[in-house]
Amino acid sequence: MANEDVGDGLKQVMRVYPQGVTVVTTSALDGPKGITVSSFTSVSLDPPLVLISIARGSQIHDVFRYAKAFAVNFLADDQRSVSDRFAGRTGAQDRFSGLRFKPGLSGSPVIEGVRAVIECSTWRVHEGGDHSLILGEVVAARALSSKKPLVYYAQQYTSTEASDRPAPPSDIGW
Repeated sequence: MANEDVGDGLKQVMRVYPQGVTVVTTSALDGPKGITVSSFTSVSLDPPLVLISIARGSQIHDVFRYAKAFAVNFLADDQRSVSDRFAGRTGAQDRFSGLRFKPGLSGSPVIEGVRAVIECSTWRVHEGGDHSLILGEVVAARALSSKKPLVYYAQQYTSTEASDRPAPPSDIGW
C-alpha cells in the first residue's frame, strides 16, 4: 500500500475517534500566541508529562518549538468560537483580541471560561514526521469548571452527555 493510501486511511480512521479540544498558549516577545490542538495526551505521572503535537508547516510552529513554557486550555462546549479562532478559521490576525484571559504561573495565557488548564515548562522536543512532538513537564494542573467538554468528532464539534451510571472503580483492569 502506498504511503498516500495509508495517510488517507489514517485520516479516515482518526475522524471516528472523538477528541477533546484544547487551545495551547504561550507568551512570546511580541505578545500571547495560541493554537487549537486536538493532538494532546498525558504521558507520565513521574515526572508529570504531557505531549502536544504541532505541524511543522504551521505558521506558529516555531513559537511553540522554542517556547520555554506553555498552557493547555481545555475548552468547554460553549467555546466553539474560541476553537475556531485559534484554528485560524475566523481570519482574525490577533487571536487574543477581545478574548478574556490572564497569565498563568509561567506567563502563558489561561483563557477565561475553560474547563481546566495544565501549565507546563517545555521538557523535550522530538521530530515526528511532519509534526514536532513537544513534551511539557506539568508545573500546575487545575480543574476550573464543571461545564461539558468541547469534543471534535467526525469533522464537527459535539459534546458529551452525562452518564447515569457511576464511573468504574480505578482498580478495574483489563
